[in-house]
Amino acid sequence: MSEQAREYTEDEVRDAFLAHVRDSIEYWHDLPDQTCRERMRGLAFSILSTLDGSAMDLPAFIVAPSPHPDDKAFHQEIGENWWPENHNAGVKASISGGLHELL
Repeated sequence: MSEQAREYTEDEVRDAFLAHVRDSIEYWHDLPDQTCRERMRGLAFSILSTLDGSAMDLPAFIVAPSPHPDDKAFHQEIGENWWPENHNAGVKASISGGLHELL
């Protein structure tokens, strides 16, 4: 190997995750003897399993709410519960935001 081993970049992590989702789509789409609902449920299960760390080629992923900065104050003002903030959690290679557009 001519390159020295290194940490994956955020783009590489995102690309690997999306490639796995695309492969899962193809698998569940082409599965015979399954209803549409069963295939959709299987695809959802596959994606959730991937996030949980059950994919052979990917690690588990951190999934946490990331509300709008004004969310807490807004909900406090109207007497409702609010989502925990994770804006400054220090996560490296966050791939959230735009995944649906990149798929």
